[in-house]
Amino acid sequence: MSFVRVRDYALWVGDIYGNAALQDRIRALDTGETIELEVEGCRSVWEKLPTRGPHQDQHGVKAAGEARRQWHALRDERFAGIVSIRACDEF
Repeated sequence: MSFVRVRDYALWVGDIYGNAALQDRIRALDTGETIELEVEGCRSVWEKLPTRGPHQDQHGVKAAGEARRQWHALRDERFAGIVSIRACDEF
């Protein structure tokens, strides 16, 4: 099982633990591409953000719609807490 730390408006690759393959998949996405993730039991589509940071090495995704509201609620309730994460096509 893999986990992600909830600490920002976006889900950042550096906050994913126990799933290097998922980190690599998110890094490989182009800006605006989507990936379906299950975060804390909620299945939703996430969109790749432009890279940021001094060396453009920070990769992240953002949720839309209801998933966005749930992610922001998790951030507000469990700031820096850990929740489960997996790509929906993983077994």
